[in-house]
Amino acid sequence: MAKTSLEKSHSKASNFKLTMICALLSISISLIWVGLIFIEKNKPLGISISAASAVVALFSFFLIGRFTR
Repeated sequence: MAKTSLEKSHSKASNFKLTMICALLSISISLIWVGLIFIEKNKPLGISISAASAVVALFSFFLIGRFTR
């Protein structure tokens, strides 16, 4: 039997992909704050963590924008 569009859009694979993208975004935004805190102790490390996390966060925003169910 063919799946309906609702069944396809709410499949386990689709839900898993969206969950992983959101988890990646959440972790990367948290790491931006960790990097900002590290700037006080170790400036190069803090800037590196913040910059890398910001790139990952922007990439995650892009993935969420392109995600279709």
